[in-house]
Amino acid sequence: MKKQNNVVKTLDVSKMSKTKIPLYVSFWPRLILDVLLFLLLLISGTFLLNNSLLFENEEIVKYNEKSNLDYKVYLLKNDFYKQPYLEKDKNMLYVSSLIDKIELDFDYEFTIDSNESVDFDYSIIGKLEIKNKDNTRLYFEKTYTLLEDKHVSMKDATSESITEKINVDYQYYNDVANSFISSYGIDTNNTFKVYMLIKKSNGEGSDFKLDNSSVMNVSIPLSQRSIEIGLDYNDINSSSSVIKDKKVSISNIVKLLLSVILIILSLVMLVRAMRKMVLLHNKKSDYDKFIEKILKEYDRLIAETTTLMSFNEKEVIKVNKFTELLDIHDNLQLPIMYYSVVKHHSAYFYIAHDKTIYLYNVKETDFDDKKAKN
Repeated sequence: MKKQNNVVKTLDVSKMSKTKIPLYVSFWPRLILDVLLFLLLLISGTFLLNNSLLFENEEIVKYNEKSNLDYKVYLLKNDFYKQPYLEKDKNMLYVSSLIDKIELDFDYEFTIDSNESVDFDYSIIGKLEIKNKDNTRLYFEKTYTLLEDKHVSMKDATSESITEKINVDYQYYNDVANSFISSYGIDTNNTFKVYMLIKKSNGEGSDFKLDNSSVMNVSIPLSQRSIEIGLDYNDINSSSSVIKDKKVSISNIVKLLLSVILIILSLVMLVRAMRKMVLLHNKKSDYDKFIEKILKEYDRLIAETTTLMSFNEKEVIKVNKFTELLDIHDNLQLPIMYYSVVKHHSAYFYIAHDKTIYLYNVKETDFDDKKAKN
């Protein structure tokens, strides 16, 4: 017994439970477990991902445009009108020779059914047109910039208004038209048209496409003794719609991060399962080669058994290398017993001495992890 104790002290061993056999999960349960874990993690991750995102379908959003134009006719000094200007009046005629300037007030309003971002680019131009008496053919045309390009952004709102005021130097444009008539001695129909051009486009971050223009215009007659300004005024009063694209947004960042982690773990389990399935097609694994080598080289020392002796009431001492089991055999002069726990996956090499079991458990997973040592 003294010799036996000295042998045990020199070995790299770890004591196990006196009544428990080392637990080993065989190949097929581990494969099934990996597949089940893959499915569980994938389903859980997908469920959390779906709950962390907000999906919005295509939506039709209506918008309206309205405009209004007001004007004042400022007068030259005269003996008849005491007020400096005349108000807008569709039923009123204005004496051309008394007009100094015409003040135009453009008012544009855009409304939409939901909070959106829309960009507006606009400008005001004037066109001097000299046509034949029937107003069917053009003799002369010239364009004037009355207001340089401007930009307005509506951000996350339901409405936007644009208001601009300009002064038209009536006498200047009237003199140009009269000069043309006197130079060529022809009968003409002359007008000065003022246009407010408004281009709409979808703003930054918007999920719809908007690209169209609207125009307000007013026509001011020239080369006439009296004029009617309000008779040729075109405004904007229309309704339309845009289609908002499908949109995905994050509703819960914590759930999103957790879903990503679960999906990644599910992929890890899938890779593990696939690696195990690949092993099914291998003709001979590293584990099988190792067992065959041991049985072949130490055939005289090893006794193969078809049953496993009871480990109850035994002190089980696990050794980490087969060579350590050989040392114990040399000291005790007892045979090494071999028992296949699960074919191709786990086996016991052990020496039974009185109430002590010296056990070397070799597993297929040891070779997966490159931990098996001869």
